[in-house]
Parts: sequence; structure tokens; C-alpha cells
Amino acid sequence: AACTSIPDWGDDPFTLNPHFGTADDLKSLSDTLHSRGMSLMVDVVVNHLAANQASGSVDYSVFPAPFNAASAFHTPCGIDYDNQGSVENCWLVTDTPSLPDVNSENGDVYTAMVNSVADLVKTYGIDGIRLDTAKHVPKEYLAQFQEAVGVYVTGEVLDGNPDFVAGYEGPLSSVLNYPLWYALIESFMGGDFSRLSTMMSTEASLFTDVNALANFLDNHDQPRFASREGNDVVRDRNAATFLMFASGIPVVYYGFEHRFSGAADPDNREALWPSGYNTDAELYKHIALLHQIRDLASDIGGKADYFAWGAEAVGTSSQYLAMKRGPVLVVVSNVGGQGTTEGFSVPASQFDSGDVVVDLLTCTTATVGDGGAFESAANNGESRVWIRTQDKGSYCP
Repeated sequence: AACTSIPDWGDDPFTLNPHFGTADDLKSLSDTLHSRGMSLMVDVVVNHLAANQASGSVDYSVFPAPFNAASAFHTPCGIDYDNQGSVENCWLVTDTPSLPDVNSENGDVYTAMVNSVADLVKTYGIDGIRLDTAKHVPKEYLAQFQEAVGVYVTGEVLDGNPDFVAGYEGPLSSVLNYPLWYALIESFMGGDFSRLSTMMSTEASLFTDVNALANFLDNHDQPRFASREGNDVVRDRNAATFLMFASGIPVVYYGFEHRFSGAADPDNREALWPSGYNTDAELYKHIALLHQIRDLASDIGGKADYFAWGAEAVGTSSQYLAMKRGPVLVVVSNVGGQGTTEGFSVPASQFDSGDVVVDLLTCTTATVGDGGAFESAANNGESRVWIRTQDKGSYCP
């Protein structure tokens, strides 16, 4: 259920938030998704509940048992983000409305919290979970949560240090890929591609399963990609191309496909329906095409193998990054709408000398030279997705 002050902050882990519908509505959604071969993920939090008072005057009696006592929560304190113990034990918000921090060390309390989510998964056929504020929960309790729910869990660990974030893989099956996101923003918005290329190889060495990571360009806690100074739809398309073929699971936050440009909360959480669900929007069509190409690429060698392969950067410059994954070689650019007449010489690829390859986004062709090298011609700053002509399927007839 929801705290009365902020409707999407929960104060009862045992009931659904009525702002989003009824139990029957959720069951119907789950059944409909599964009938289409789709999966249902939900966003949950076990780190805290929400109270309508400041931390010094919380009325704990309004919470359901066993959360209806001060002992169910840590002693109120503000967070020192340079101290992980403080991150895990202090309160995210102490002002009104506050977020009382669940006392994970209290076995009855934390077990009740975990079981509430496990019951949600079982009752509604949930296939995966985004775990809010996972960084604020000790890893031993995250592991308890993961075991109890028994489905894919990607945890929110808001930190750009890949060594730190990788420590949450194991306790959880995945994390939101903030280290890659920070590198991606820098590389596409004015930097070069060296940091992004380095981050790709660093994560491949640090994470046991880099393909389980949840990659994103936008989310509800960060300024939208389209809001960033100097951005344009060409950069959007390039970043989306990278997202769809990088190692990991691409997460497209609603509204990106319509170039929503809200920056700070609540502007980055705007409603979708005023867009009219326009399927003719430039980014909508681009993402749809990328989905189809990704499906083609994963069919060529078998989906299990494709999604086990990681993407590997094979060349960078100040303006370009080339990466290979399975049968495709992707070239993305950060020059944006100003375009460029300078192409990119791919120094090595998975293709053989003499292969003719085609860019599935424009149907341009190129011939591969020695060592897999070839010239990816300039495309007015747009991305390219290269594949051998014999593997192109029905594309580029």
C-alpha cells in the first residue's frame, strides 16, 4: 500500500498499491503477458517503508505487524555516503515524509519483508524483480532475499565503481549497470570512446555473467538522455544502437522512444499517454528495427550461444567505437546531428578476408580485407550494424 504523502512510497509490504489497480488487474496483466511469451518484472523495496512524519516523530503503530514498533527499524540518522555502514543502517530520508530504514538484523522483521515479496512472486507469476536501493542492504540479507524469491533479481547499486558494484553479483543475480551508464554518458556526450571501451573490458573481467547486467540510458532517478546539453536525435539513435548490442540486458525506460526530455524529478517521470503512444516516432521505429536485427543475429548461431557471448570493443577513436557480438559488428558515433565525412577503419573484426558485409540500417556494403579489417564509411553521424551478406535474412533485398 502507499504512504499518503507520496503515492508510490509504500507503507505496507503485504498489500498492493491501489493507485495501480487491484489484485485481479495484476493477475490479468501477468496472464496476458505470459500468453504473448513475455515476462513480468516488478519493482520492490525491502530497505525501508514510508512514513508521513519526520524521523523523530514516526507513528510506527500504523505499520502492519511486525513493522509496528520502533525496533523494526534502525535508529534514525542521516547517511554518510563515504561510510558503507552508514549507507546500510541510516535513513535515506529523515524529513517529512521519511523513509524508516528496516532493521535487517531483526530476523522476524526481515523474514516478513522477504516473505512478502516471495508471496508476491508466487501469487502473480512474477518472472523478475528490480530491487530498489540494494546498495543500502547488507549483502548477506540480499543473498537471503535472492534465495527466497527464486527469480532473476537486478539490484539498484548507484555507484560508478565497477569493482564495488561487482561485489553485489552473487548475493543477487544481477545489478543495474551504473558503471557502464556513467561511461556511456561521458562517451556519447562530448568525450571520446576510450572510457566506454575500457569499461566494457573491465566489466567482462569483473563480472561472472556480464550478460545478466541491466543496461540503461534513462531511468526515473537520473536526467533523461534527451535532456542533456548538446544532445540530439542522432546521438539518441547511436546510444540506442549501442544499448541493444552491448553485453547485458537492454532496458528502455518508457518515453525514451518519444524523446521525453525531463531532467530532475518529477520531470523525468512524466506521463506516457500524452504522447498518444505514437508508433511513428523516429526513435520508436529505430528501436523496433534494432530489436528485429538483434533477433536475426541471435538466431544465426542459436539464441543460447548469442546471449552467452559478450560484446567486445575492437576499435575506438574520438568519434567512433566498433564492437563485435556474434555475427554482427556495430559501429557507433558521438558526433551527433552535425555529422561527419570521416569514416572509421575497423582494425579487426570477426569477418574473413573477402567477405562482403552489409549495414542493415542503410543497406550499404563493404568488402573485408586482411585480418578482418574494413572501412565503415561515414553515415552522417549515424550508427551502422554490419553483417555478412549471406546472413542478412530478408533485410536489404
